[in-house]
Amino acid sequence: MDDLTREKRNGFDFEYLMDVPAQKEALGETLQTPGFGLAAQLFAATARAVIERLGPEKGEALLKEAVEYFGEQRGRRIAERVRARGLPLTFKNWLIHSDIDSTRNFHPEPEVTDGDLVVRVGRCTFFDAAREWGLEDYAGVYCRYVDFAILRGYNPDVKLVLQDRMATGTDHCIFRYIMKEGNR
Repeated sequence: MDDLTREKRNGFDFEYLMDVPAQKEALGETLQTPGFGLAAQLFAATARAVIERLGPEKGEALLKEAVEYFGEQRGRRIAERVRARGLPLTFKNWLIHSDIDSTRNFHPEPEVTDGDLVVRVGRCTFFDAAREWGLEDYAGVYCRYVDFAILRGYNPDVKLVLQDRMATGTDHCIFRYIMKEGNR
């Protein structure tokens, strides 16, 4: 009897399910959405529904409000972790205590230009996962607002200049983080 017939007739038992871990391990991560990609797909699907229901202007305004709230809360929580360790709210401490693995999720290419940290991000698990579903435009709503809000919640002295994929006209975003007073 094939597995589908077996499941419908007999249901499940542990002997039948015993090989699931080994089969998952053999497949590796090939079937999994990496990083925070599932969150991206959820956000983009929700954004699509909101924008289709309310229209582009009202829909994006509502999403912006939600994304900014979310981002500011994330920033505040990062700040709380830093303060709990008795540390100042420096940009360096933000990088260290961030709530997301930026290396695995963004594969950043950093450089320092005139005292500013300039980071090129070409691979983004958030954007890429939304693009897999054809929802990259809706994911862009999140991207336009969240990083500014996170920094506002963490330390509003950190200035961010963002050139997103649309602004660069290419397949990458450029984040410029500015703390040097002469550059602000």
